[in-house]
Amino acid sequence: MKKICILICCTFMAFGCGNNNNNLETKGNCVVFDCINKIEPKNTVEDINEIIGFDGELIDEKYNKYYWELSDTSSITVTYYSSTLGDITIDYNKEYLKNNKVDFSHYDELQDKVKSGITYNDFINYIGNIDGTIVEKNSSSIKYIWVDKDGKYLNASFSNSTGKCNYTTGML
Repeated sequence: MKKICILICCTFMAFGCGNNNNNLETKGNCVVFDCINKIEPKNTVEDINEIIGFDGELIDEKYNKYYWELSDTSSITVTYYSSTLGDITIDYNKEYLKNNKVDFSHYDELQDKVKSGITYNDFINYIGNIDGTIVEKNSSSIKYIWVDKDGKYLNASFSNSTGKCNYTTGML
């Protein structure tokens, strides 16, 4: 019985069980992927400090850019430029997002749909019905990423006004 348990554990470790967000450590109230879901472009620096749990560092006065280091491998940057609305981006290790269920085999077909206009819900039908992870937000769009078990990835940006995909980038 003990050998079977060890074999099962090793199999899960070798092949993964989808998203590894639970393995992330953080210096704040949330891991980077959860924090970006809670932060909105309309949030002030004070709001974000409260969400994250500590004060961000002003790293660029010209562009009113703030930085929160959540771990050794993840951070959030919010840039206000000359607006009260922030552009939110995260820095992270793609390894944490590897997912065995992400399937890029219909990528060519998906690209034709992107050219003609495709919504998020229709988009995910082409990559295994897996929700993306938000990696950027601003007042006009939200950018997601999908990472397959081999580390291949696809980014897609969706317009807040139309709900349709603006563009995709990636390494497939």
